[in-house]
Amino acid sequence: MLHQNASIPLYEQLKNAIRKEINEKKYSPGDRMPSEAELEKLYHVSRITVRRAIKELCDEEVLVRRQGKGTFVIGEENRTRLDCGVKGFHESVQSNGRNVSSEIVDKQIIKVTASYARDLEIDPDDEVVYLKRVMYADDKPIMIDNNYIPVKRFPGIYEKLTGDVALYKLLETEYGVFLEKYYKVLKVQKANKEMSRLLKCKVGDPMFDLLKLTFDKNDRAQIISVSILKGEDTYYVLSNEDGDEIKHSGMRWKF
Repeated sequence: MLHQNASIPLYEQLKNAIRKEINEKKYSPGDRMPSEAELEKLYHVSRITVRRAIKELCDEEVLVRRQGKGTFVIGEENRTRLDCGVKGFHESVQSNGRNVSSEIVDKQIIKVTASYARDLEIDPDDEVVYLKRVMYADDKPIMIDNNYIPVKRFPGIYEKLTGDVALYKLLETEYGVFLEKYYKVLKVQKANKEMSRLLKCKVGDPMFDLLKLTFDKNDRAQIISVSILKGEDTYYVLSNEDGDEIKHSGMRWKF
């Protein structure tokens, strides 16, 4: 029960009460919280108090709002590195103590668009390996990863891209290429049927489309990657400090 005459503001008391119930496992990670109206009646406080408490818990990355669905509890198992800066997905997720895996859903030799060819510094007629994977953290599908890898630059790589391959580690060990810089372009789109199937979401759900062009230490472009991330769990942060960040379900990841 909250204390109306206490020196601690009611919204702060409510925040502490919700935190306590989460710690005591009344609400587990991924659980939907009661609505604002339900919390208002449960704790005998005003709607303004409830809204401020919930907003601050979301800002503090204890809860997350999902449009049209409600407010949910964030937990460690919901926190996953989605974009990994210069590091590869496997290395970054493993360094966070998570089990990581990938599934190849498409692999073929293709020619890219003229703009991609310019970005990769290859001739328009040069072939690339197109590698499409679903990336998992603790068996949860996290993103769709599309890669465009120049064949001439990495001879024999098509045959090496099998199973649960860590792409960046493969480039280091097999080709001596260390990726150190990147350029990114962020767009937003809606999930189509394939995205919905692969990422276990609904058609029309908001998705982040993150294109990343990665360079070696000599500023030579090496790979284009296009990552598709679920928008409801992900938000992008810009700051005036060096680098930038992407967040997924409450955990921030610096590039």
